[in-house]
Formats: sequence, C-alpha cells, structure tokens
Amino acid sequence: MSPRLSDFCGVVQVASKRGPFNVVVACGHDPAALAALAAAEEKDLARGILVGDPGLIGPALDAMPVRLKNCEIVDAPDEATAVKRAVEIVRKGEGQILLKGKTQTATLLHAVLDRENGLRTGHLLSDAFLFECPGKDSIRLICITDGGINLQPDLTAKRQILENAVKLYHHLGYSRPRVACLSAVETVLPGHGPSNDAAALARMAHGGQLSDCEVEGPLSLDLAISPEAVAKKGHQGEVAGRADILLCPEIISANLLAKSTTYFARYRLAHVIMGATAPVLIPSRSDTPEAKMLSIALGALTVR
Repeated sequence: MSPRLSDFCGVVQVASKRGPFNVVVACGHDPAALAALAAAEEKDLARGILVGDPGLIGPALDAMPVRLKNCEIVDAPDEATAVKRAVEIVRKGEGQILLKGKTQTATLLHAVLDRENGLRTGHLLSDAFLFECPGKDSIRLICITDGGINLQPDLTAKRQILENAVKLYHHLGYSRPRVACLSAVETVLPGHGPSNDAAALARMAHGGQLSDCEVEGPLSLDLAISPEAVAKKGHQGEVAGRADILLCPEIISANLLAKSTTYFARYRLAHVIMGATAPVLIPSRSDTPEAKMLSIALGALTVR
C-alpha cells in the first residue's frame, strides 16, 4: 500500500518514483497532449510514443516551446489506423498508459472495447475524476464518478463504477475509502431509482458484498462533503461529511458536478478510466496541459 495521498503534489511525487512509463498518444499531433507529455517527461513520469501521421506530428513537435527529449514516432496514416495501432502497442505491453490525442473519445473507446484487439478485462469501464478540495486545515482529493462513459447505469453498473473508484483509491493509499451514493435527499423515495439504487449499494457494503470501502446512501451532496451540514441535520454515519468518492446517479449529474469544480471553483483536476488492462486517459479538449499531465501521473499510479 502506497502512502495515503491527499493532493496532486503527492500523486506526482509517488508516480515519478514508479516511472517513467511509456505513454502512447493516439493521434499524437495534439498540442495540449504534447505539452502535457513534455511536463510529465520533466518530472520523470513519461516517455512518449506518438502514433499518427509523421507529417502532422513533426510540425506539432517543432512548434512546441519546450521540446520533448525522448519520444518515438509510430507511423499511422489516418485516424482510425492510429487509434488501433496505439491500442495495440498498449495491449502488447510496449506502452503502459494510453492517452487520447487529436481524436474523438468515442473513436478511442471503440478501439479500447474491441473484443478481440482491445483492452477489455470483463469489467465495466468508468471514468474517475479527481479534484483537490481545500478544507480548513488541509487539502483533500475527492472523486466524482462516472461523468465520462456510462450514460444511465443500472444497479449492476453502478456497483462496478463504485468498485473501479475504490480500486483507484487503494492505489492512492486509502485502505477503506468512503463512498457517498448521491441523490437529491438522504431518504429513499418510492419509485425513485437513484435513491433506491443508493440504498441497495449501502446494503451490499454492509452485507460484505463490497469489500475494502465504507458506503452510505442515499446522501445529498451537502451531507456527503460538509461536516457542518451533518451537524445541523443531526445525521450520523461513517461517510457523511467526509466522503472520498461521490457516486453520481448518471452521467449528466456527474459531468456537471465535475465541471463545476473546474469552472466555478478553479480546482485542479485529473481523471483516468478504470476497468481496462491499462490506464486510459480521455481528457476533455478544454482540459489544460497541467490537467493532462496530472492525469498521466494519476494513471501512472495504477500501472500494474
């Protein structure tokens, strides 16, 4: 078990000791991905394998203000070929982290999920989004999931999304991360899927079906993260007021909540897809190079 990490500085420090890893960039002429790769290279996190058209990758490298010191270019003439080749490199173990470059997320995930040539494990894939949340005395890492892949997960899918996030927190050094299954209120509403699913997941955890984590639900957002709200409402529980993982009901609420931490609060972020044979990074086109570098560091912690 690694030391318990509570901020991205710690994530980068521990990941640097594990690296550098080969980061395979599908369609490697994306300037933001290259900038992130350069920053990761400086911190001994990464070596780049850029897959795509050398006629596009070369000029993108030349335009960088900070040059990559050590990278390889793998010739692939078009987007579809580049994505398949990038996944193949990771599948063969020649690369350890897959990073989306100048391609669509759906195109990359289609190749990742290919039954014969992808990176499947038999487990559901889900995106775990982490942000730094400042408190009165310290910074915490909080996860929001799943705002990137699964549209309307049922109870079975939510269980796997939860398990993926818990596995990530084990890599962060948390022996029993606290999971809040979110709903609008902290009561089970008749006929309301999110609150009933949240209660079912909590029962699974209490019954020993979910290991190495504490689960509570349904919880409203304020009860999940605010000790003050817990005190005012007189709520009791192991998770309330100090959740590490926020399991959202569906992709819309998770995506909006995650983006609010970035665009309203300006918190630093990183995210990684869990459930594949290797970490897969699908940063948003609007993510900063720093966020992509931090995602590389987060992915490095999960490399087997």
